[in-house]
Amino acid sequence: MANAGPSVYKACAACKHQRRKCDQYCALAKYFPAEKSDDFENVYHLFGLQNTLKILKSVDEDERDTAIESIIMEAGMRLEYPVHGHFSVARKLNIEIENTEKELELVRQKIHLCKGADNRGGPSTREGRPVDP
Repeated sequence: MANAGPSVYKACAACKHQRRKCDQYCALAKYFPAEKSDDFENVYHLFGLQNTLKILKSVDEDERDTAIESIIMEAGMRLEYPVHGHFSVARKLNIEIENTEKELELVRQKIHLCKGADNRGGPSTREGRPVDP
């Protein structure tokens, strides 16, 4: 005969933090299992528990995984870069893109100059014979 007693749930990171019993109706158990306690701590310190739950409730159910990933990423960025968060990373990448685009434009100008110098050097030859204009 199967055991008819209540099934035991391993407390999620959110319930461990609150020191409460985690059950099957816990809204955060899916997103913050016990192994992700560091992620939950970061999110908790940045957003708080109630704001995190409000964000989850305001998002469609099929987009909640993406929303939690974004929240976790934002909290991690804020931990790593406390002053500007993800903005500082985005700004550094923008500067790098701008510098690379400038360098690419210089290379294109040099290629254009080199192609122009080849054309002014005299008539081009193919297979050893001069090409008639």
